[in-house]
Amino acid sequence: MRVRIDSGSTSDDGPDGHATARLTGEFADWLAQDRSVGPHTEIRRIRPQRIDGAMSGDLVEWISLAVSSGFSATALVYAHRSFRASLPPRLRAGARMVVERGDLRVVVENGTEQDLARVAQVIAAAGQSLAISPPSPSATGGTPPQGPE
Repeated sequence: MRVRIDSGSTSDDGPDGHATARLTGEFADWLAQDRSVGPHTEIRRIRPQRIDGAMSGDLVEWISLAVSSGFSATALVYAHRSFRASLPPRLRAGARMVVERGDLRVVVENGTEQDLARVAQVIAAAGQSLAISPPSPSATGGTPPQGPE
């Protein structure tokens, strides 16, 4: 499964997508430290291939997640919500999580229950077992996910 954080802004990205690459790299770090996601995934940073000998730099195009049986789609969606909430307000609104597996693609903005169901479908479509748990009050600050933070 591939995951990235789309910055939602072409003005910050420039031709190489620097803002998206930076946010995706930061999200990879966030996931690795998240105790509900990190131990159940193998996180690999996918960098763009060099074209005509050009240097790819340190850009992170995607995060590849290989998930184990203890992985929870809920944890991934809440990790994105927490990561997004930690961003400066000018970046927060545009920071969408894009999840791809094969031909299936889901864009998560607010971390709603519908987003969770769509992410779970993408993962389940590949035949991997997946733990889907209802949102816990502690994960959502005492309220179910509704909309933007």
